[in-house]
Amino acid sequence: MNFGRWKGLVNRYLINGVILVIAWGGMFRRSFNCDTLAHMVNTKGDMAIMMSHGRYLVALQDWLLYQVGLSTTTHTGITAMAEVALLALAVCILQRCFEDKIINPSGIYEQLAWISISSLVFSNVLFAESFMFGECALMFGMAYLLATVGIWAFTRKKYLWAFFFFFLSTMEYQAAVIYAAIVLSAWIFIDNECRITKRTVASEVFCGVITIGSGILNIKSLSLLAKLGLVMEAGRSADIRNLGGKAAICLKDFGQILVNSRGLLPGICLPLIMLCVAAGLAVWKLWKEKKWHAIVYYLLLVAGMFAMMYILSMISYDARTYPRFIWTFYAVQAMLFLIAFWLVPKKGKEALCYICGFYLLVQILFCNIIVSNHMVSNTLDKTYAMMVYEKIVEYEEETGQEVKKLAVANDIDCPFSYNNVYYKTDQINERALGTVSNTMVNIVSGRNFEKVPMDETIFQTYFGDQNWDYFDASEQLVIIGDTAYWVIF
Repeated sequence: MNFGRWKGLVNRYLINGVILVIAWGGMFRRSFNCDTLAHMVNTKGDMAIMMSHGRYLVALQDWLLYQVGLSTTTHTGITAMAEVALLALAVCILQRCFEDKIINPSGIYEQLAWISISSLVFSNVLFAESFMFGECALMFGMAYLLATVGIWAFTRKKYLWAFFFFFLSTMEYQAAVIYAAIVLSAWIFIDNECRITKRTVASEVFCGVITIGSGILNIKSLSLLAKLGLVMEAGRSADIRNLGGKAAICLKDFGQILVNSRGLLPGICLPLIMLCVAAGLAVWKLWKEKKWHAIVYYLLLVAGMFAMMYILSMISYDARTYPRFIWTFYAVQAMLFLIAFWLVPKKGKEALCYICGFYLLVQILFCNIIVSNHMVSNTLDKTYAMMVYEKIVEYEEETGQEVKKLAVANDIDCPFSYNNVYYKTDQINERALGTVSNTMVNIVSGRNFEKVPMDETIFQTYFGDQNWDYFDASEQLVIIGDTAYWVIF
């Protein structure tokens, strides 16, 4: 046994794991968002939903846990640890795929640059959404690991195995193959020494067929299973109408990413600056060597990779640009820095050590700020729900009347996040109250209040058109008979 080789592999894994723990270790505690709470009270129902969305392996994982009396929400900190462990392995594999082409980085500066570039793939602020769903943390980790194994198989020309692992990754989460397509596009560029040839074009097309094609096959499998009655319905389908309108939405979203990563970074255009640095270094080097066709290929590659970011948004019904889709912006940036690292001389590699090291540190810093904001949001959700429950208990003790029902409505302007939670977008740091309020009260109280609709007369009599920007149970909660009526600010 080659102990030196195993020592190197273990050291590599530990380094990648430590970086991910520094970025996401704050999630190694019990946390939740709206979907997590829903999964807590309807685990079996969620399994059926996962099946209808083509996430067959996720449904299997959840079912196996359910058989032993557990679920992915039993200990959400453990599922976050599992995701980090799987992602660390994925980064190790990714590094090996490119090191064969780039030559193993030597010297401390080159190694630090290399680690910073590869770590950026999963240690970035947009990737935070994959940690917001405690019930899906294992799913995301498995999906990206399987897709990375597929990338490795492709680079070894084991194409059947590559397709097999890409298809498996879609059974966890379909967006994983977009990440794979982006990474492989960069690998093909390097493998072909920046040259546009028939072989290059064929490789890029083939890459798209077996990655994105895996996702299409997954969607098609849903229709077949629905016809056979094995799933309730096909919960995923493609919609290619209004492509112009969807493109406008995606371009606006892309602009927001370049400015401040959708509000998750300071608004100083840091992602845009770093994009210009990575692309500028590569184009400068190719221009200096008078490789004009290579510059054209590079620019087409950049445009193609950014277009791949929005494939899922373009084929979805409402063109939603969820962070769990468009986090691949940072996968693109990592690939562009990787290409620059490959092209520039030793001095340039040393410069990338400082540039990429700084960028990674900024990303990790704001990953931690996002996580701390998430804990603030969770604490407020639980605190307000418990305060309402305490009022219910107080009423029961005073009147002897047991409260069995809970009617909840939102006031005129009920935001999806708290005002004092500053780093938020889509389901990153969403609040539970206002979306799954009944479920939140049931979970913190340990009771099962029947969910009933808000009585219009009671609403107009006690709450009217008020629009609060603070919590006050004395104003927002009324209990009549066996029913509590609560309006969420």
